[in-house]
Amino acid sequence: MAATLRLSGEMVKVIIHSNVQAQAIQNVGLIRRHLNSELTTALRPFYFAVHPDLFGKHPEQRQTNENSLKLLSAHLEALYEHSYRNDEAKVLKFYVRESAAADKRDLFRLVQIRMDRSTRDPKKFIQDLLESCNLSTDYIKTVKSPKPAKTQDSIVNRPSYDYHYNTEFSDFETQFRNETTNTRPVLSIWLEENAAKARQRAKETSEMEAEIDKLKNVLVGDLQLRDARYECGWNIEHYRGCLKSLQRLAQTHEAVLKTLRNRVVVFAPFTGISLEGHVMLFTGDVQNNWIDFIKNIPQHDAYLKVVPVYEQTLSQVLRSIQIGRRKFMPKQQARGYANYLMKVTTSLNDYLSKQLYPKHWPQTLKEFIIVVESEAGPLMVSPTGQFITPATCPGAILVDFISQNMKLARERMTKYETDKYIEQQLIEESITRLKLKSLTKDDAVTPDKMITALRDLRHCQPQHFEHIKLHISHYYSVLTDGNVCVPWDFIQK
Repeated sequence: MAATLRLSGEMVKVIIHSNVQAQAIQNVGLIRRHLNSELTTALRPFYFAVHPDLFGKHPEQRQTNENSLKLLSAHLEALYEHSYRNDEAKVLKFYVRESAAADKRDLFRLVQIRMDRSTRDPKKFIQDLLESCNLSTDYIKTVKSPKPAKTQDSIVNRPSYDYHYNTEFSDFETQFRNETTNTRPVLSIWLEENAAKARQRAKETSEMEAEIDKLKNVLVGDLQLRDARYECGWNIEHYRGCLKSLQRLAQTHEAVLKTLRNRVVVFAPFTGISLEGHVMLFTGDVQNNWIDFIKNIPQHDAYLKVVPVYEQTLSQVLRSIQIGRRKFMPKQQARGYANYLMKVTTSLNDYLSKQLYPKHWPQTLKEFIIVVESEAGPLMVSPTGQFITPATCPGAILVDFISQNMKLARERMTKYETDKYIEQQLIEESITRLKLKSLTKDDAVTPDKMITALRDLRHCQPQHFEHIKLHISHYYSVLTDGNVCVPWDFIQK
């Protein structure tokens, strides 16, 4: 979200995070100008799988996807123009969610796509791109390969689009929806063609998950753990490898691993103690590094004790505001989070050393909630009405942002409190009536959109959905784990 703020009579643009988002969307626009409408439509599921706005809570994954979108734009242009630069990048890297399940939305898989000059056909390249991300290629297989432009004049004469680049994901989504409404399939027809494939994939995945669950339960029992979890972007086969590695350590370092008793062990992208007190073990570490960390767990636990103190301090400085955490906030170490809280508190104290809070502020802000995220996080009001701030936000900008958005935060909190009950009621109703195996949604599907989708599902026939894992998203696709993704604004006759 970009906001223009007035401080001391001058205009100050809040560009924390939003400037890079705008650049990423600008590059998406460039991609679309270099392709015909059919290839643009084929890329739609890919955009919604990797778009940086969907990774606002995950700075590393968001930055990687932003950078790769820029490279993708240049590469598709080169394919279309039949021209290549010597310094052209060799590999594109994109993060995609490993699963659509609600408890696995923070798990990612890194997809690497070679930009091989031997693949000169934009259609073939896009098809490979979709396959690498486990997205449907049924549509693009029906598209004819475009003829590459041969001269600079043809670039000028080629049809182009006049897009308004906006950092709001909803506008990005609307542009695609308007362009592809006439080409999108009817939900019932699409399900008839893809339901069997989804059920088969779900069956194959469930068999592997059953094997992993058995191995996990044995390990949890042997080490007397509360639980063992996998929250990394690699596939579940790698989870099996992590479990076996910890099992081997239990056999050779039994005394050391007693420290893990009654703890939750998480195989994760980093090693440390999370805010929840979970023991995070980096999946890329060797076993010796795991042992060294486990020996020092009591020292790391000390950081957990200071987090509530720092949260309380920030709350007191900001007039008793509630300190919250987003539901799908990425896992992080307690030590790092404590540092973020200190930075925001220091910035606000610097502000208060020069001036007071605005006179129109209420005496207490306890009705509001603020969430402190990493230095690369956004400055925004979340759909639930929380103030989200990066740790590096200057106190003056944060105060002015809160001043301008108190009304919006109240409205969103009130609306969310109403919508979440309606949404949950409709989810339960849909699962029962349609005999679904599960029903989930993308983080970017706000409660009002989800409610629209669920109400439209009332008009659908149950036989199309029986035993399906349905995921409400922005595109049609059958994922490798059998989840069936459908857009929230699907067409149904």
